[in-house]
Amino acid sequence: MRSLRAALAASLAALALLAGCSDDDPSPGDPGSTSTPTGNPETPTSSATAKPTEPALPDAATKATEAGARAFITYYWDLINYAQATGDVKALKRVSGPNCDACTGINDRLHDQYAKGGHVEGGTNSSRVLKASELTTASESAYGFRIRAEVSHDEQTIYDGDGTADQRAAGTDIFVMVLFWSANDSWRLDVMQVD
Repeated sequence: MRSLRAALAASLAALALLAGCSDDDPSPGDPGSTSTPTGNPETPTSSATAKPTEPALPDAATKATEAGARAFITYYWDLINYAQATGDVKALKRVSGPNCDACTGINDRLHDQYAKGGHVEGGTNSSRVLKASELTTASESAYGFRIRAEVSHDEQTIYDGDGTADQRAAGTDIFVMVLFWSANDSWRLDVMQVD
């Protein structure tokens, strides 16, 4: 079975980059540009059977602002961490756009991995926003951001239901993500690809 990370990379590579957006370097000392997982599913607990808890949407991510978009990106990667640790992709699906092929690929692969008796250990992601570019339409009927982020992940082992293990090394990738403020007053990720 192909690894989750390899499948993600394949899905993301197929998507085209959005035209007309700049990839300028971030401003030094840009507030809110660094994030770490807030809902870390691998935090040691006193109980060996304790289940990770679903990350809560940060208050900042409830605002249609650049700070809100940045907070949402951190939250999205926290949801991926949670889904990898539990197989529960419901919250991840709720904040993923219906046309985001990479998002659907992540959700489906994680769901299937756990449904077939497998599980994932490690691979905790942390993100750092490098650049946020506002996106609007002439009629202002759509509002969003193109985010360029550096995402680092820990070592990961993906276990199939039969116990077969696929070991993945730690690494870092640059992602381009496009999110829009949706009609129900919340952020939604519509595009995600490896840059």
